[in-house]
Amino acid sequence: MRSTCRIASRWPLAPVHRRLRGLVAAAISSTAPSHGCPLHAELARRGAPAAASLVLYSRIRAVTTPTPFTFSLLLAALASSSFTTSSTGSACLAAPVAHAQALKCGALAHSVVTNSLLKLYCTLGLLPHARRVFDSGAALDVASWNTMVSGYGKSGDLAAAREVFGRMPGRNLVSWSAMIDALVHAEEFGEALSVFDQMMREGFKPDVVVLVSMLKACAHLGAVKRGRWAHQYLETEGFAGRQRNVMVETALVDMYCKCGCMEEAWCVFDGVRYRDVVLWNSMIGGLAMNGHGDRALELFQRMLQEGFVPNQSTFAGALCACTHTGHVDEGREIFKSMWHHGIEPQREHYGCLADLLGRAGRVGEAEAVLLDMPMEPHASQWGALMLSCQMHNDITVGERVGKRLIELEPHHGGLNGLWDDARAIRQMMVEKGAKKDAGLSLVE
Repeated sequence: MRSTCRIASRWPLAPVHRRLRGLVAAAISSTAPSHGCPLHAELARRGAPAAASLVLYSRIRAVTTPTPFTFSLLLAALASSSFTTSSTGSACLAAPVAHAQALKCGALAHSVVTNSLLKLYCTLGLLPHARRVFDSGAALDVASWNTMVSGYGKSGDLAAAREVFGRMPGRNLVSWSAMIDALVHAEEFGEALSVFDQMMREGFKPDVVVLVSMLKACAHLGAVKRGRWAHQYLETEGFAGRQRNVMVETALVDMYCKCGCMEEAWCVFDGVRYRDVVLWNSMIGGLAMNGHGDRALELFQRMLQEGFVPNQSTFAGALCACTHTGHVDEGREIFKSMWHHGIEPQREHYGCLADLLGRAGRVGEAEAVLLDMPMEPHASQWGALMLSCQMHNDITVGERVGKRLIELEPHHGGLNGLWDDARAIRQMMVEKGAKKDAGLSLVE
């Protein structure tokens, strides 16, 4: 994950303060003075974190030293504001100011402040800044270590996450959860399950967060037995009812679908009382990918009738279902309806529509879809159309598609072998220097 902002290591604080003064003036004008509530805390709550940090800095200069609780409140507000694009820049400006204030006041002697600062830097993607705080001798506790493992995991630095996790002086369930999630995020699914097993051997009982990560790993590995164990654990260890939520149910549905256990997936889905669009998408997409296109389309219509608002993933699943069932007209209508829902089709949607038309023998229309789409088609999408040309013996379109494939991947000779009758393609292969590797196929 790339950092959402960049802070120069030698950037003086004075220019930062000048840039924030306008924010403070605007925020103060809408905030009634109060002797009971500190202005910086009020500004933080009102969504003006940059202004809050400068006010806090000003009060520190006036020898009004804030409490550790006030610092943690401010830093938490900064971290929360960074989730909105409009506030990320302000949070990036305010973070080093708040850090400097904490150092000046000695607030980093309190772990609650250290943890809030670590979380802020990790949220902003500024892991080097977080690591400097972590290694600086500030007050640390198990939450500090957990924050660093989680931050490295989310940023994609699995080696650093492993290093911090391995050095932890003591671990709790959140520690294990953060490490397992980091491994799943890095697609190290086998290792994720191994760490889960180690956690169980050390006497920790998984909560729903750990089990969701485990189910994701099972889904990608096709480890249905492990997935069923997790399902049974949820049912028998007191997770039924209050602790069961749509996130868990979605993970179960996704796992069963990816393992091809559609009746078990349906049983979980049908038993959920309060569904969200992600759960609907998992079930629709799972049915479509497992050869149950008609059921997927029926479920898509039911979702719309029940008033749920579809998103891009919903339409991808529905279009995939049309592709596997050959419902060309319905697929066209679903594709057109995306605009009515305020959704702009992406590359995968155009690819699904082109694949649908190509499989139905309408390869010319499929070619037009790929040529007219507002982004460049992937070579895999041209390759799918090439297969349709081969299937329906359309040499004219196949030759044009083959030329495009050679231009995109001139050294992948196996792509051209799909169309043995197009001699012009063979000639281009010779001219481009493409060599066919023995046994290489499009699937590979």
